[in-house]
Amino acid sequence: MAAEDPTDDEVRAALDAFLKRGGKGRPGPSPTDFVLTRVHLLEGTVTRSVEDRTEETRHRPGTVDLSQRPLYEVLDDYKLGPHETPLDQPLDLVRRGTVHARSCDCGNGRRRCADCNGMTYRPCEPAQVCAQCQGVTACTQYLKHGGLPGTPPRPPKQGRPIRPEERVTCEGCHSPDSACPGCRGWGKVRCTDCEAPGRIPCTPCGRTGTVRCATCAGHGHLTSWTAGRIKWTSSAEAVTSPVPRPRRVATELDSGGWHQDRLGDGPLPDDLSPGHRDALAPYLRRRKRETARQVSIQRLTVVKATPSASGNQEFYVFRNTEGRLDVVRRLSEEGRWKASLAVAALVALAVLVLVLILTL
Repeated sequence: MAAEDPTDDEVRAALDAFLKRGGKGRPGPSPTDFVLTRVHLLEGTVTRSVEDRTEETRHRPGTVDLSQRPLYEVLDDYKLGPHETPLDQPLDLVRRGTVHARSCDCGNGRRRCADCNGMTYRPCEPAQVCAQCQGVTACTQYLKHGGLPGTPPRPPKQGRPIRPEERVTCEGCHSPDSACPGCRGWGKVRCTDCEAPGRIPCTPCGRTGTVRCATCAGHGHLTSWTAGRIKWTSSAEAVTSPVPRPRRVATELDSGGWHQDRLGDGPLPDDLSPGHRDALAPYLRRRKRETARQVSIQRLTVVKATPSASGNQEFYVFRNTEGRLDVVRRLSEEGRWKASLAVAALVALAVLVLVLILTL
């Protein structure tokens, strides 16, 4: 039985006051005519902290200061100090005798640039096909074109004619008004990226051919050690009530005067019923690597009052947060069934009247 469980006399007095307020002069059932059924509700949460210990070999660039981290021999044997509670922040440890520095295989903190393969530049095609003539109509005097002395050593820059149909003097055969103004008879133009030398300076390495080693971050050596980690993870588990809330007043019970109990590893409340003790037993078993536990339970007694003379209504009585008894009226299963039959009868009558009207 939950604490402050209302007596039958208190329940009947609350029902009498409720019926007098809503009776409006009409006779109603006497409080002594109610059949009282008690529902003892139990809800709660079990919050556990579970410890997890892991170990791994770590490598970090350069020299790492590990002097502030606790040392251990065997991770499972490490005893946490009074101020070491790794619930919000994991506790990182170092296995004794495992810290050492080693050289990185890069040698000096630099590695060959993957973009240029150490060449400081990337190869490029010196010339590109002319966008205006596509290399097909570079010069209309194709029989005389090419092979003349004094031709430029590399393709010209892309030209821009005033008029698309304009032709200029060919630099290959010196024929006037015969060459494409874009390439001036070459069919190709200078590459805009490398400007014809065929090389583009490598920007990732800054034209040095090497980049900083990502493994050692340019230090040339690494620090290795065996790292232990102890972490507590907190998780909450809802206690499943052996008796669910009455569905008709489930929402109203949120504002009920639940009796609260917060427990750690201590005993259960003395006034807890045997049924509630059995319901809590599976949640109180200690889990593997459990370090701490907080049990929070709440209890409330709901009295269902059913008039013995009429089964159309039912009442639910429970304490509110101020300690007084609240009464909630609901239509019973029998009442809803009768109401459904009445609605169905009215619908059938309306259909019958409609049919008679249409047949006249």
